[in-house]
Amino acid sequence: MTTTHCHHLFSPITVGRRTIRNRVALTATLTNFGHDNQVTDRWVSFLVERARGGTGLLISEIIAVDPEALAQQAIVTGFDDLNLSGFKATAAGVHQAGGALIGQLWHPGRQQLWHPSKSPMGVSEQPDALSWTVPHVMSTTQVNRVITAYIDTAKRLCRCGFAGIELHGAHGYLIGQFLSPWSNTRDDEFGGDIDGRTRFARHIANGIRAECGNDFIIGLKMPGEEGVAGGIDTNEAEQLTRRLAQSHSFDYFSYGQGNFSLSLETHVPDLHFKPGHFIDIHKRMRSASEGVPVMALGRINTPTLAERIIKEGYGDLVGMSRALIADAAWAEKARSGRSDIRPTVFDNWCWGEVHLGKPLAEHHNPYLGINGEALLEDRLTPASRQRRISVVGAGPAGLETAWVAAARGHQVTVYGASKLAGGRLRLDATLPGREEVGAMIAYQLNKAKQYGVSLQLGQRVDASTVLATAPEAVVLATGATLRPPPSLAANADSITAADAYVVRLAPVVRQKRVLFFDMDHSVSAYAVVDLLAQQVDHVVLVTPRTHIAQNVNYCSAIGVHRRLHQARVEIVTGHDLINFQRGTVTVRNVFTDQESEFAAVDEVIYATPRLVIDPLGSKLSSRVELQRVGDCQSPRHLMAAIQSGHFAGLAL
Repeated sequence: MTTTHCHHLFSPITVGRRTIRNRVALTATLTNFGHDNQVTDRWVSFLVERARGGTGLLISEIIAVDPEALAQQAIVTGFDDLNLSGFKATAAGVHQAGGALIGQLWHPGRQQLWHPSKSPMGVSEQPDALSWTVPHVMSTTQVNRVITAYIDTAKRLCRCGFAGIELHGAHGYLIGQFLSPWSNTRDDEFGGDIDGRTRFARHIANGIRAECGNDFIIGLKMPGEEGVAGGIDTNEAEQLTRRLAQSHSFDYFSYGQGNFSLSLETHVPDLHFKPGHFIDIHKRMRSASEGVPVMALGRINTPTLAERIIKEGYGDLVGMSRALIADAAWAEKARSGRSDIRPTVFDNWCWGEVHLGKPLAEHHNPYLGINGEALLEDRLTPASRQRRISVVGAGPAGLETAWVAAARGHQVTVYGASKLAGGRLRLDATLPGREEVGAMIAYQLNKAKQYGVSLQLGQRVDASTVLATAPEAVVLATGATLRPPPSLAANADSITAADAYVVRLAPVVRQKRVLFFDMDHSVSAYAVVDLLAQQVDHVVLVTPRTHIAQNVNYCSAIGVHRRLHQARVEIVTGHDLINFQRGTVTVRNVFTDQESEFAAVDEVIYATPRLVIDPLGSKLSSRVELQRVGDCQSPRHLMAAIQSGHFAGLAL
C-alpha cells in the first residue's frame, strides 16, 4: 500500500550534487558499539539496518579526527587507517540499501566528561561547564594542525565510499567553541567577529572540498540556541547561518540546542518538551540559509509531524535519532502507511545508557544493531508446535510475551485484574509529563490484536481459573508493589504508597503539607511529586541518598531539579524515614544518626524498591510449565520488563 499523506516527506531532495531518496535523516547517534576504537559488526549494522528500513540520509556517530579527541574506547578513529575496512563495509551496505552515508567528524575540544585526566585543548581558557576542566589554549599552529586533521579524516571517508561528512559544531564541541562568543575570546584570526569565529569551520570545509571534490557532501551541525548567557541565541545563529551560507562551503545545515552545561536538557528534549519543540527555530534558520537545505530535528516522533515540517517549510530534511532507534524500519513503515511503528517515548533511557559507558539500548527494540533488525519483527520464527498459552498480568511484560508468542503461532490468552491493560505503565501515563508513555501500551495492544491474542480484562484469577482452560504453559506477569520503608517504626501511623496515591487521585486540597519519602529516584517518582506540588501547598521530599534523581539520566535530571525548585518543593537529602505519628514525621541523618522532626504533616507518601507479587507461582509450578517475566521475576526498569517478556515469547 502506498500512502499520500507523507508525499512531501518521501519526495527526493538534492543535497549538494547528490540526490537523496527522501527527506528522512538519521542524526548522529552515539551507540558505544565500537570496541577498542574500532568499527564492529554491530556499528556497521546499526547504520545499514536503518538504510534497509528506508531512511534516506544516514549520519554516522562521532568519528574522532585527532588522538586528543579519543574520549573513550567505544569511539572509532578516523585519523588513522585502523577502520578503513569497517568504513568501506558500512558505506557499501548503506548505499546498496539505497541510503546515503555521511560521517560525522568530531573533536570535543575542552569537554572532557569521560577522561578529564587527558590534555584537553580549548579555543580559550574558559573551563568546561560540566567537568570544570581548564583547557590548554590552542595556539594558531595547533588550530591549523587540527584543521588538517579534519581534512585528512574526511579524505579517508571519501576513499571508503562515504557520500560526505558532517562537521559537528553543536553541543559545545570544538567547532562550536569557535563559533560561540561565550567560549571564543581569541584575539587572532580565529576569534572576534562572526567572520573570525566562522573561519575555523570554513577553512575545514574548504580544505575538504579541495581534496574530495564537488560531489562530496559537506554538512555542518551548529547551535540553534546554546541556552547560556553570552552564547549563541537564535539571532546570533541566524547571522552565523547567513555568513556560512555565503561562503558556499556547505551543502546542508542542521542545528542542535544546548551545550554541555545546564542547557544540556535541550540537547535531547524529553517528554516535558512538546513534539517538534524547536522547529520554529529551524524555520528561521532556513530563511537565513540562502537556499542551503536545513535539517529540522529534536523531539520529532510521528510521520504526521515529519510531513508537516517539510510541507510547511520548517525544514528541508527531518532528522531523527530516538524514533529510528526504536524502529529501524520507521521510514518504510511511514511511507507504507503502517500503524505498527514501534514508538519511542523520549524518556532518554537510551542517552543515559551510553553515557554510563554501556551499549545503546531501547525499551522495546531488543534487536538494536543486529543484522536483520529492520525485518526481524516481520519474520519471528514460527513455533515448532502451536500451544495454548495463558499469561497472567496485562502489564508491559505480559503484553509483550503475549503478542510475540501469538506472532509465532501460539493460541494466547491474557488475564488482567484491571479493566484496562498496561499495568504500572498505564498508571505512569496519567502523571504530569508522562502522558506519552501510553503509546507503548497502544503499540503492544495493537500487536496483540493483530495476532489474535484473547484479552480477558477486569478479572482477578486464581490457580483453578488458570488451569480450567488446560493451558500447556503459563506465564506469570503479575508485577510488583512498593514495599513500606524498611526504616519505618512498626508502630507508625499509616502511610501511602505512591502508586496508591495516583490511583486515588485525590481532589486538590490546599493548605496541606505532604512528605514524600524517595527510595526510588525514578522519573515516575518525581512525576508524582510534580502532581503533589500542584495539589497541596507544601511538599517535603526526603531521601537517604546524597542527592535526588540518581536513577534519572543526566539530561532529564536537569529538568527534574528545575521543576521541583520551581514548585518550591523542600528537598532534604541524606535522611531516613523513622516514624510518623499524630502528624509528626521523624527522620534520621544517615551520616550522623541525629534525628529531627517535621510537624503538621497531613500525609506521608513513599516510593521505594518493589516487592514481587506472585500469589500463583507456588500453586502452579508443579502442575504446568511456568515462566515469570517482568517485575514478577525481578523488579527492574521498564526495558528489562519488556525485553524479558519478548524473549519469553520467543522461548515458548
